[in-house]
Amino acid sequence: MTDTGERQPNASLFDGEETPLLLQKKVVFGIAGAFAAVVVLYFLTTEYFGISYRVDAEPLQDWVEDRGVLAPIVFIVVLALSVLFAPVPNAPIYIVAGILWGPVLGTVYCMVGLTMGSAVAFWIARWAGQRHLRRLIGHRLADRLDHLVETMGGRVVFWSRMIPAVNFDWISFVAGMTAVSFRVFIVYSFLGMLFPTAVAVVAGDGLGRDPRITLAAGGVWVGVILASAGYFWMRRHHLVRGAGSPGKQ
Repeated sequence: MTDTGERQPNASLFDGEETPLLLQKKVVFGIAGAFAAVVVLYFLTTEYFGISYRVDAEPLQDWVEDRGVLAPIVFIVVLALSVLFAPVPNAPIYIVAGILWGPVLGTVYCMVGLTMGSAVAFWIARWAGQRHLRRLIGHRLADRLDHLVETMGGRVVFWSRMIPAVNFDWISFVAGMTAVSFRVFIVYSFLGMLFPTAVAVVAGDGLGRDPRITLAAGGVWVGVILASAGYFWMRRHHLVRGAGSPGKQ
């Protein structure tokens, strides 16, 4: 007899009725196709029409340098506040950081701001929203979130942060409404945010030096989307086949 009480530790990531929007094949291949079109357009316009996409960053960098330590402090605070207002897209802020401070300092300042903002968002959600989670998203989805936290712990936070185009900010609020501990949340959040944030900052740095660097960073971003989607499709296919197999006695 098949034991229906046991579930694979990460099965609930893949056994939903609907595929998440960012992992749907038409969306994934649409992103890949659009990126390929951008690359082709870039090389056509630069090679045959002499168009330059390089941003003259020196005036901005000089202006920021004149502000001294105040400039990165203001930047970090603005980025932290942007996390609390989740609809505000963060990617343009990362790109600006790359243009102004380069890949290393730009990534450092972004990670400080993101970590601060994520911590505040987590505690706001935990203080004000945890008891209202089931009312907000329904009992079924709340149960699935709790199951994810119980079985995967920080891994679900890490991979949610790693998947490109997933809004980091919403994850902080949702995690605060679950039973995940703050220590687990903040450590795995930091680790999960580091790679995609660094890629975006490098893309910004490339705009001020060589736009081909930006294209390469974009290629890495698209590659992670394809890898994430491929893994999701493979795991879901495996689970569907397993569910359709007759149970062992």
